[in-house]
Amino acid sequence: MQRVIVFGTGKFYQDREYKIKQEYEIVAFLDNKIVAGRKIYYQDTLVPIYNPMDANTLEDCPILIMTRQFIEVCEQLLQIGIAEERILFGISLYPRSASEQITFSDGEGLKIRDGEVYLQLKNSGKHVIRSGKEYERIVAECAREKEKERNPMIGMISNMPLVPASRLFGSERGKPIDRYYIEKFLEEHKEYIKGDILEIADATYSMTYGEDRIRQTYILHVEGWGENTIKGNLETGEGIEGERFDTAIITQTLMFIYDIQSAAQNIYRMLKPSGTALVTVAGISQISRYDADNWGSYYSFHVDLVKKLFEPLFGKDHVEIISYGNVKTAVSLLYGLCCEDLAESDFEMNDLDYPLIIGAVLHR
Repeated sequence: MQRVIVFGTGKFYQDREYKIKQEYEIVAFLDNKIVAGRKIYYQDTLVPIYNPMDANTLEDCPILIMTRQFIEVCEQLLQIGIAEERILFGISLYPRSASEQITFSDGEGLKIRDGEVYLQLKNSGKHVIRSGKEYERIVAECAREKEKERNPMIGMISNMPLVPASRLFGSERGKPIDRYYIEKFLEEHKEYIKGDILEIADATYSMTYGEDRIRQTYILHVEGWGENTIKGNLETGEGIEGERFDTAIITQTLMFIYDIQSAAQNIYRMLKPSGTALVTVAGISQISRYDADNWGSYYSFHVDLVKKLFEPLFGKDHVEIISYGNVKTAVSLLYGLCCEDLAESDFEMNDLDYPLIIGAVLHR
């Protein structure tokens, strides 16, 4: 195992200490906080720490710089007569940021020659680094170039138009992508759709997924038109009878209600004991312009918000939250593509960081 002297004992070194000790035998540390000519020991080990001015009195082995101020430290070592070939840069051997990991992923690292610290890359040549700020800029630039070479998606997206293919969620050409997830959610939980069922605006989902479990369907609408329609307001509770329904299907509604806490309370109140509400809300989505113009559009939801909204009412054990969507379906939705533009396999993975639709199963 190669023997090294480590310059720096701070957090940058401590976060990588385990990896370093797997690859090197540390014979000493250097730290500017130590008084010249004095020796102390690192933590509870027998490894001594010296002031850099004493470096020439130590073993003639590589010095591994483990500090973000590597330019200044390198200059300091050169000034006291340390040979360039002894200097190693921990910042490229043990990268911290994502851009550093990309830049140094092919084995390139920082080097020093004739007093200049530089980064030598296969495709973009030599980059001389004179300051920490310049280092950050060069690393980010190199990371961008490497990722462009590896991932053609970057160039494709950078050339995409500034307007979507559709502002109607692709509905004029097929099924909207968010509807795929809404219907999947209802299909997966259709056993709860039974008895007296309340649905917002129309009874399409009640009839589709209720099958032979339906006793009666009801529609909640602020204007109260149509058969079996209740004129009521989910936000204020007006017209909503307490403990009346076995099931409430409330899809894509809460985004257009400002007082969502009151709406949540009314959802709880309308259910019979042991009743269930199936709720969906939008996460990543374009604005539904029709709804925004008619009711106002106030929220895009995250899983944590849905939990905070419903768990105090229904109890943590009676709330199940499911997140649907991934980056590909999210981009497709925003650009107005429809389900038919994608493959079935595009919908199989759900990534919590890209929630298109969030479904909540709420048991009273």
